[in-house]
Amino acid sequence: MSDPAAALRDSLARQSRAMESAHAMLAVFDAHQAQFRLVTRRAEGRFLTRDWRGGQQDAAERLTLYRQFVQWCVQDLRRSRGDATADLAFWRVLREAYHRLARERTDAELALTFFNSVVRQVLRAVGPEAGVYCDDRDFQVLPPPLTGPGIRRVPGAGLEMMFHAALAQLPFAAQYPGLGEDAHRLARVVAEDLARRPRTPAPEALELYPMPFYRNKGAYLVGRLVAPGLLIPVVLPLVHDERGIRVDAVLLTSEEVSVVFSFTRSYFHVEAECPRALVEFLRTLMPRKPLDELYTSLGFHKHGKTELVRALLRHMQANDARFEVAEGDKGLVMAVFAMPSLNVVFKIIKDRFGPPKQTTRAQVMEKYRLVFVRDRVGRLADAQEFEELEFERGRFHPDVLAELEAECPTMLRAEGERVVVRHLYTERRVTPLNVYLKQVDEAHALDAVLDYGQAIKDLAAANIFTGDMLLKNFGVTRNGRVIFYDYDELCLLTECRFRALPQARHDDDEYSAEPWFSVGEHDIFPEEFRTFLTLPGRAGQAFLEAHGDLLTVEYWRHMQRLAEQGEIVDIFPYRPSRRLRA
Repeated sequence: MSDPAAALRDSLARQSRAMESAHAMLAVFDAHQAQFRLVTRRAEGRFLTRDWRGGQQDAAERLTLYRQFVQWCVQDLRRSRGDATADLAFWRVLREAYHRLARERTDAELALTFFNSVVRQVLRAVGPEAGVYCDDRDFQVLPPPLTGPGIRRVPGAGLEMMFHAALAQLPFAAQYPGLGEDAHRLARVVAEDLARRPRTPAPEALELYPMPFYRNKGAYLVGRLVAPGLLIPVVLPLVHDERGIRVDAVLLTSEEVSVVFSFTRSYFHVEAECPRALVEFLRTLMPRKPLDELYTSLGFHKHGKTELVRALLRHMQANDARFEVAEGDKGLVMAVFAMPSLNVVFKIIKDRFGPPKQTTRAQVMEKYRLVFVRDRVGRLADAQEFEELEFERGRFHPDVLAELEAECPTMLRAEGERVVVRHLYTERRVTPLNVYLKQVDEAHALDAVLDYGQAIKDLAAANIFTGDMLLKNFGVTRNGRVIFYDYDELCLLTECRFRALPQARHDDDEYSAEPWFSVGEHDIFPEEFRTFLTLPGRAGQAFLEAHGDLLTVEYWRHMQRLAEQGEIVDIFPYRPSRRLRA
């Protein structure tokens, strides 16, 4: 017979150990948060001293912190709990204890995500049905944050006075000699913009997040104009160059603000005592922006992944949506599928690549890691990496499942009526450029083709060479911006060797099917780009007029020299027409 007293003692002992481990895990999480904030706070100094290279190093350093602290926490648990870390009953009790401790925190949602990251590292392939993870309900029952985002309200006394007061409260206002002039410019431009909007009442106040959002070479004041029954988004990008600090532009629509917070941009460095409250404030400015993208844009990319999975699971519970074949041409490296009712695509590396691809799985994954840590300059889709995701078999269209079983068998594991995907990437769904050009009128096609060339140039300015420039590897976002999303041939521009095609020695060379001259692994011949950069019709002619230099060795070598010299080129997340000065 079982001994009730012994069972009770075992239960109490397990609860005691679980509470100790919960406190220890939160201590490691707190250490992570302290280091994350420390790196984030450097951004102001980098901006004031124009230390752009140091800012890039900070951005890369901050991206490595999460994995380091999760690993330290895993090692600490294994050292202190030994065999108990394999006991699912222990983890269920630990989950409850951890949730009780974390739920009142201002960063509670990040703490729960940290717990899940640790569990996944310790237990690996254990699925959600084991009850050891903080699930969607655990996030839903978190109490409202006790503190708000600390919004600073500047009451209305005319636009110029509101903007002057807002700029005067900047932490570096004393180093901003042109503050008054910029307030005057802002008032004039905003007044003209509002006058073009029918029946827009006069703003009563300007509400701003008190700390600037820093990224690359810019600082951004983010807020909203408050009018009766109306909120108008306001973002003021600031730059600092040899002429000093100044407001460079003013953005006054949700669409413009959304581009600033785009999934194609690096993450902001901004102090956020209560991330949930800040995200809710941002959603008033960008109501269409997914929750996961907002968290990710603030540097909380791991919790962004949590929010993406929560949204996916809720979506599947609410309807009979299933995974379909993704729009666009099939690739040689990735199997791609999508859920049409969600704005996301799913990409799995194939087990084997068709010719002429000669890369490996490890090399493809390294390309995605490179995109993760680099400045994406608004031209590369951010990709989130997932392991051990489970789905019902019935959620896959038979054609999708057949392709995955044929092309990616080692990445799938069948468990009854469930399919476990061992490893995949998610990206925001966009319209492939070759498909888009067939769907739109000539004017939109012309805009897209010109932006296609500019995308290649923007990436070159960021020391990135796309490799494969075929239209099918580029996509068009909801805002009409062309981005690149196929990374298996992407590399640093400085790794390439750009060469002119040698002159043929005789006719046999001219018509030879194989190159008659030596070609190294990193040799690139820009003249050969003409094959896929020469487009038909008026759009093609306009492309060559604007971007014909992409076909020259001189252009690429010039961009290489800039990269080698450490030049960081300004690539603004807004239209030139929004700038206050020419």
